[in-house]
Amino acid sequence: MDLPTRLTPVSGSDHLYLWSPGGAGLWGYANCLWIISGDEAALVDTPYDRPMTEAMIAAARPWLGDRPVRTVVNTHANGDHSFGNHLFPGAEVVATEAARVHQHHEPTPADMHALLHASPPDSPLGWYVRRHFGGFDFTSGRVTPATTTFSGQHSFAVGDEEVHLYEVGPAHHDGDLVVRVGDVVCTGDIFFHGDHPAHWAGPLQNVIDACERVLGLDPRVVVPGHGEVTTADELAEHIGYLRAVQREARLRHEAGIPLEKAVDDLIGQSFYPQLGLPERLMIVLGVEYAHLSGAGAAPGVVELAGKAAAWSFGRRDGARSRPCPRNR
Repeated sequence: MDLPTRLTPVSGSDHLYLWSPGGAGLWGYANCLWIISGDEAALVDTPYDRPMTEAMIAAARPWLGDRPVRTVVNTHANGDHSFGNHLFPGAEVVATEAARVHQHHEPTPADMHALLHASPPDSPLGWYVRRHFGGFDFTSGRVTPATTTFSGQHSFAVGDEEVHLYEVGPAHHDGDLVVRVGDVVCTGDIFFHGDHPAHWAGPLQNVIDACERVLGLDPRVVVPGHGEVTTADELAEHIGYLRAVQREARLRHEAGIPLEKAVDDLIGQSFYPQLGLPERLMIVLGVEYAHLSGAGAAPGVVELAGKAAAWSFGRRDGARSRPCPRNR
């Protein structure tokens, strides 16, 4: 898959441009929203590695000109939304205070590189990370902490545009925020469009509440963390999906059905078969089971990813997921 060579103007908006590198069935290809107005520019989220980030900057150059990028907003601490921050030297990096604190618990680029290259290739996790993350150059990523943090709400101007940030986490992750510019809302990863989501913090009610808060902003355009730009109506449909997952998880947990059997049962019933990456249900149900059990904190990222990888590895011929398309 070739990375986009030009930004896509957001329909009906004068100063908003999207860099959308991937579609369904992929990990790590997050949407990045550019705000270019007057003599200033800002960016919502940065890509996973240097080659992707440099490709995005080149794609933005016809609109960006010689304007500096003064502000980078990270919707949450995951690396596929933040590892490219360091390629915007001098920019103010904005995130929630909760995301800044959580950053210390996130896998670093070095952790991801080690996981990719040190895990046995014939193990479920080794097979899975090579399949879905093998095209990323984690040696080129860097953790660049936020220089400005907030709790609740925060606003700033980019030329003639007012940018409003709203904290909605913990949901997908600790410290999630959403971004509103006029009638366009960038959701970060509280909304995956086209795939089963991966939510690491939860519980699902928090994710539902976060999505409903986005609907309360009355958006004309919704930019998901991953997947195609869409509408409020499709976000409302996604909330219906989340409620269905919540209901099915509770029923199976109350019946004492183990996690792996619960996911098998759900997929066996053709649960939302149009969505890609069904193994992510291991992550979402694993987090929800932990909350339903009163365990407090959800299991760790590597533990959850390992469960999803094992489920996918055991069904290599049937799982709808695409391998990482970038091989260097």
